[in-house]
Order: sequence, then C-alpha cells, then structure tokens
Amino acid sequence: MFKLLKFQENNLFIYSSIFLIVVLGFVFRFYNINYENLWLDEIYSFWVTDPNLSFDETYFRIKTTESIPFLYYYFIKICNNLFSYDPIVGRIFSAFFGFFSIFTISNLCRKFANNKSYLFALCLTSLNIYLIVYSQEMRVYIFNFFLTSLALVFFFNLYNEDKSKIFTKNFFLFSLTMFLSILSHPFSIIVFGSLICFIFLDYFFFKTKNQKINISIIVISILTLIFLVHYLGYISTDKVGWIEQPGFKFFTNFYFSKFFGSRLLGIIHLSILIFLSILLWKKIIQNKKIIFLYIMLFSSYFVPLIYGYFLEPIIFPKYIIFVLIPIILLISILIFLIENQNLRKFFIIFLILLNLGNHLTESTVKQFFNDRVKLKPDFDTVFKIIESSSTNKVVLYREKNNSQDPDFNDIVFTNYVKVILNNQNYKLNLFKTDTLKNYKGKIWNICYVECFLPPSDLNVLKENFLNGGLKLSLWEIK
Repeated sequence: MFKLLKFQENNLFIYSSIFLIVVLGFVFRFYNINYENLWLDEIYSFWVTDPNLSFDETYFRIKTTESIPFLYYYFIKICNNLFSYDPIVGRIFSAFFGFFSIFTISNLCRKFANNKSYLFALCLTSLNIYLIVYSQEMRVYIFNFFLTSLALVFFFNLYNEDKSKIFTKNFFLFSLTMFLSILSHPFSIIVFGSLICFIFLDYFFFKTKNQKINISIIVISILTLIFLVHYLGYISTDKVGWIEQPGFKFFTNFYFSKFFGSRLLGIIHLSILIFLSILLWKKIIQNKKIIFLYIMLFSSYFVPLIYGYFLEPIIFPKYIIFVLIPIILLISILIFLIENQNLRKFFIIFLILLNLGNHLTESTVKQFFNDRVKLKPDFDTVFKIIESSSTNKVVLYREKNNSQDPDFNDIVFTNYVKVILNNQNYKLNLFKTDTLKNYKGKIWNICYVECFLPPSDLNVLKENFLNGGLKLSLWEIK
C-alpha cells in the first residue's frame, strides 16, 4: 500500500480515494438532514427567521432572545423567503456551507505548504465528525467556520501579493469576509486578534512591512469597534449563564474528544499534534506562516479561558469551532514535513483509516442500515400517536408564567408546532392554552421544557416520554 502513496499527478488510486472521501463528506452532511426535528436552540433560530416579519421585527427578536449577532439570521430569513418557511431550509443552508468548508480549508492549506498536504487536509475536514454534526444544525457555527476559513484564505492571498496597489481584490475580499465572520459570531474577534498578533511579530522578528494588510486591519478594527458598541449595548451574559468554567479534565484533551468523536480519538489526534510539534520544532520556527497557526490555536483557547476566570465563563466547543482550522492544518502540514517517508505514510494511512473507521460507530454510517436513534425532540412521533388516537385535540401547556416578561420558550415552541402541522398536513386541532378553563373532555398536551399540570380538575389518562425531552399526555378535563 505504501507504494501507492507517492502522490503523483497520475496516481489514479489516490485521487479516486480522495474523490470518494469528499463524496462521503457530502453525503454525511446532507443525508437524512431532516430525520430529526429541531431542538430548542434551533427552534429559536426558526422563530427569529420567520420570512413574514419585517427586518425590524426580525432584529427585535434577535436582540430579545439571542446572544449571536444578526448576520446569520438575516441570511436564513432570506432563504426562507425564497423557498419556504420550513425547518429544512435552514439546515440545508448549514449543510452547503459545511460542504464548502472542505474546500476552503484545503485551499487555505495550500497557502502554508507547497506540497500535497492540502489533499490530506481535504480528507480530514471531509471526515471530521464534529463539522458534520454542525453541518446538519440550523445554528450559526458551521457558517462561522466557513467565513473564518474563507477570510484566512483571502488574508494570505493579500499577504503574498507583490502588487504595489493597495486596494486590490484581495484587500476588499479579506476585509469583507473577516468583518462578516465577526458579524456572524463575536468569537471571530479572536481570529482577527491572532492575525494582528501575527503581523506584529512578523514586523518585529522578520522585518516584514505590509502596508495593505495594515490598512485593512485598521478598516476592520474601526468597523468592529462600531459593531461592538452597538452589540454590547443589548447583549446579556445571562443568555450564556449556563456555561461552566472548564475543570482539570479539560486540560487533558482541550475538547479534542468532542472534535473527533470520542475520548480515544481525541487523545490520538492531540498526541500526534504534540508529537509532531516537538519533533519538527526547528522547521516550525523557520516558517512564520505555520507560527500563525500556533498563535490562532493558542488564542482560541486562552482568550475565552482567561475571560472566564476573571469575568464569566464563555468557552464552549461550538463557540470556538474555528479552532479546528489550525488543528487540521497543523496535523496535515506537519505530517508532510516528516523526512522519513515510511513514518509519513504511516500517519497518513493511520489517520484516514481511523477517521473512516470512526464513522462505523457513528450514526453517519449506521443510518444506512438501521434507524437512527433520535436524540432531539421527536415531534413527528408525537403527531402520529395523536392522529391514531380517538381525539385529535391538542394543547401546548407548559407552566403558567407569573412574570410580566413574555415566555419565549412557549412562544417559539407554539410557532414551530403550528408550522409543522401546516407544512406536513397533520389533521390535528390545536387549541390555545386559555381555552382549557372552559374545556370539557379529552385533550392531548405536548410539553417541551418545564412541564406542569394546569390548575384544572383533570385526570391524566396517559403519559408518554419521548426522545429529546418531549412529554405527551392525554388529559380528561371534567
């Protein structure tokens, strides 16, 4: 097998294998994309991006309920308006950008090394289980990953330019995509800060002057400051108050167990990265572009950790999903810097087979042979149970809200159920919770998050606890 890994342009086996891995990456991201219903955070995204709202109304909903800036939601809103107000639209949006990310990471890798490491990065990105999972979720994280990788591609295009002209295509593209990345998720400021740090070190240690990048950084910094003044004016840390500062266990794997699907695979990838970093340190410090990847890797963990120690915990794996960019690129690039060909080929084969084999234990492959285990709220099963019963009357009662503030969990949940019932033509009769006061007879209650009985004289005839925290009860109100 080693003889096949010469990476020659005419090596049909290698390029056919890479093509199949990319196809797998596409299939894993799109197949069964709507198999599970939305979970609570996605339901909020769905409510916020209602195409029937004005842009001002959408913005008000974002400010009221989300901790993420507006960009992503406006894009989904536009897609919902073009196609239909259906949960699958937002998920397909994520899947497309998850798939495009395979190529932006590969393209970015070519900016760091003049060898075939970009093909290996292509494979690792295509097979990464964490990126696949978030490519099937209607949340901002994979879109932010794509924008960040694209911004870095344009940054290094600009960095490598020989043109004396300042306002080049790459100048505008880098400035635009970097700022859009920040508008998609504020943690992208960490990546921008890493670039500033890199340019600073490049000037002091390598005496490199780059006027175009300096001007671009100033432009982005001004735009970012304007954005932050507005964003920090309405955002509340209470919206992420559930996050806890990582304990000692975090420092044994740095979320690698999350990023690669299991603790074992996480330890293997982390150990390989550490081993290669030590083995090739002399080569690393001679390549300033690779040094940037270490700056970004360190900053992605260090900045939110320090913030959490002195202010409030904010670090969470999906918030720093872009840390997979330096992780994947460093592993790919460093393996190809190994002079011993047999050792290099061993790492290539081992990691590709390891990541492929990991999918045999995940739903990505199992779903082709058996039904996937549903981990998110199973609304479809609930509706089918009700349709097959003797009554089709339904109410969505959770808990009476005594506060003056709106119960957004109830609002977004009701909106989502109504849209599903309408889009999929379920023949259910949805009642408002207020009607329970005067209602007599049997009625089904669907509850998601904080389930309580209403203050009425009723008997609970049946209770079903379904996947994802859904509770279905049949009540008889006297």
